[in-house]
Amino acid sequence: MANKRVFVLILNFVFFGILTSKGQEFFSLNGNIKNLNENEISISVYKNWVEPPLEYELKVDKKGNYIFQTPLTEIAYVDLNIGEKGYYYLVIEPKDKITLNADYNDFENSIAISGDGSQKWKYYRDLKKFFEDDKDWHIELIKLKKISRKGYFDLTNYLLEEQIKILNTYKPSVSEAFFSLMRADIYGKMSQFELEYLVGKNIFSQAEFDRFQLKTFNNVTQEKSYFFGNFVESLIEKHNMMSKKYENDNLLDYESIKAYFDRNDIVGKNLIDRILATKIISYLDVDGPSEKNKLIVGNYKEFSKNKNYTNYVINKLSRIQGLLPGSQAQNFILENEKGDLISLKDFRGKNILLSFYTGWCGPCIVDQNTMHIIKNYFLANNDLVILSVSLDDRDEFKRVLEANRFPGVHLFAPKNSSILKDYVIESVPQYYLINKSGIIISEQIIEPSLDEGRALIKQIERLLYGK
Repeated sequence: MANKRVFVLILNFVFFGILTSKGQEFFSLNGNIKNLNENEISISVYKNWVEPPLEYELKVDKKGNYIFQTPLTEIAYVDLNIGEKGYYYLVIEPKDKITLNADYNDFENSIAISGDGSQKWKYYRDLKKFFEDDKDWHIELIKLKKISRKGYFDLTNYLLEEQIKILNTYKPSVSEAFFSLMRADIYGKMSQFELEYLVGKNIFSQAEFDRFQLKTFNNVTQEKSYFFGNFVESLIEKHNMMSKKYENDNLLDYESIKAYFDRNDIVGKNLIDRILATKIISYLDVDGPSEKNKLIVGNYKEFSKNKNYTNYVINKLSRIQGLLPGSQAQNFILENEKGDLISLKDFRGKNILLSFYTGWCGPCIVDQNTMHIIKNYFLANNDLVILSVSLDDRDEFKRVLEANRFPGVHLFAPKNSSILKDYVIESVPQYYLINKSGIIISEQIIEPSLDEGRALIKQIERLLYGK
């Protein structure tokens, strides 16, 4: 895979319109956005912090109306993007029925939210007004690196208390689960600022570690909270570095994290399961299915009781193993720009340079334009196919091809396509080299634009032609 990574790609499916299913609870969102030039609203639903979120695209009709519904069994977070307006890590619950209306030309002043569960969204507006609009405290806290420890911690404590005051005004109108989750998020955000201050000042110590209240929240809230969970993960990492408990070794790192529950009883089991799962995913991304990583996955399967986490980790290991050199490349059938169906098997008997890209990924476009050099160099061989798969939506896919003169065959992969999971596409650009028999030769492909294509040409000559 290429060394440069541009964005994390959501690996799940897209629903258009309304989901209908009997016997399930739903979260629903509807409304009208006037003067919205774009015809889509995007929503990402985070049911947990290990599996990729579910990504949805909502079609907006000519009058600005939209409607969305998704099954939901427990409290979750969402990102909502309306045009260039983005709202991140909002909490939703089953049975919420939110109506959100606004005039896009005066969005912040015109936004109106109503319906079951809308008190949560009104809380976010009040919190944003205090923490960002009246004064951007995120920026202020980053600036105040030269202030004394006492002064900085007095400020973070003040900000924590003020945010809790705002939350308390909504306590009668929100669920206990939401209230607890927001308290954990507030504590996590402020604690993260304090931790970064201590580390930046080089005064992080065992005493400072002990002062953080990690068991204030119950196990479920610890695990579910985005900000608290991320803070605890950072705290453990800094504590391990301070104590020099391990060097750059995945197994020692893994066992060290487990110890915060097994031996030290500092953090709840649910959150440790989450942190370990995300760590294992990073091990697999960096080192692949090494013997040590396989051992870690096996141990985690026995340690964790969270089936969603264990299944995802095991499946990721399995998918990566299936992409190792010597593995048979998974077949796929996708449309080209004309709507014709093209299969990977159609190119059997040819060597294939397979790439995944998007039109708004700058390095991807540079690489695709450099493919002319690769194609022309191997033209005489008449056995190398440049096969590129776009991860844009259909309209953008066609627009990018019309605006550029990319060589090779270009296909369009819908966001619900199995190719995303089969080829573990979590970032772009990404490349695979496949031989005439459909066997993956390498997934560690030099990016085409490096050294104007010369480096990749040498790699292809070595791997395919033994030069």
